[in-house]
Amino acid sequence: MENRTTIQVSEGLRKKIRVLAAKRDISYQKLLSDMISVFGELDKDKTIISIPSKLADKLHNTIKDTDFKTISEYVTFLIRLILYEKAEKSKEIDVTKVKKRLKKLGYF
Repeated sequence: MENRTTIQVSEGLRKKIRVLAAKRDISYQKLLSDMISVFGELDKDKTIISIPSKLADKLHNTIKDTDFKTISEYVTFLIRLILYEKAEKSKEIDVTKVKKRLKKLGYF
């Protein structure tokens, strides 16, 4: 038996989901699948960030043949990379300031 996720949804919420799916121009089932995948990634040590659906589609294509399993993994990797590069740049700036200070003091 395949793994299944069962979610009980009221009729009112089901109608709202159908309207939302129509606005996003996707099927009701696809929207439910997307929602379930988001719930699967929820963790008390994580937070949710919204990105435009067109960007998410591009990211799905980008990570298709990589080791990244989800867009969240890929975006987390990119953010860490950006923060690391920013930290490295600020270290370079500090070295430059130190060199200028030493030069003013006559050491260079």
